[in-house]
Amino acid sequence: MKRKGIHKPTIEDIIELSGIETLHPGGFALTKRVAELANLKPGMNILDVSSGRGTQSIFYAKEYDVEVIGVDISKEMVKTATENAKKELVDHLTSFKIGDSQDLPFEDDLFDVVINECAVGIPDDSQKVLNEMVRVAKPKGVIIMHESIWRKKISEDEKQDFSERYGTTPLEYEEWKMMLQKAGVKEIVAEFDRWSKPEMFWKIRKDRDVEDYSKIFSSSETASLVKKIVQKYGEKGAKEALENEKIFWDAIFNAKVGYCLFKGIKK
Repeated sequence: MKRKGIHKPTIEDIIELSGIETLHPGGFALTKRVAELANLKPGMNILDVSSGRGTQSIFYAKEYDVEVIGVDISKEMVKTATENAKKELVDHLTSFKIGDSQDLPFEDDLFDVVINECAVGIPDDSQKVLNEMVRVAKPKGVIIMHESIWRKKISEDEKQDFSERYGTTPLEYEEWKMMLQKAGVKEIVAEFDRWSKPEMFWKIRKDRDVEDYSKIFSSSETASLVKKIVQKYGEKGAKEALENEKIFWDAIFNAKVGYCLFKGIKK
């Protein structure tokens, strides 16, 4: 089930349009936990799938002295990530390449750890993403992913509607687990209680901590964002954005949607 784009702009669109660098729900606390689960050590080689601006890749390299390759489908993101790594003085440990997460540009059995933080559900075929992640990992390599899950049983229509408004597609916990198993992952462990707390959903600012969801953007940032939404989508789009935001936060506070961190080993 993928979004048809009938509700514009989505939550993902709004965040991207803001122009402010944001993280996934859970922020750096989640990225640190990923590193702990992967048992990152100097000399290990890591693949960061859908690496975006390189924020997580840089964190791994800087904090754990590991070698990281980031891959992203956006040429602009790869360029920005490369520049950011130079600024953070970890360009000797990192490199960034253009590539589709559904068809990774690497040979089999290369990486000690393959990570995807919050981007498995965005491409058309999430199973292909997982298959590729496992393919390029070394035998007994670590596979880690963080993705949105349904926390309550709701109708398929409501799932479809929410996914279209959010801009990504949550799945049931068991669905993600079965997909990992199908891709060739064993010894799967999962954490979701901590990462599904509402406060984790507004831990997305790279530059500062946020007390609650209403303060993700400052007053001036909100005013600028509304102007951008109206310019791109019109007044109707602005109204849809507000409606999508309300439905999104209602789903979070009513525990309909959460996030799960999965770790497993390549068979």
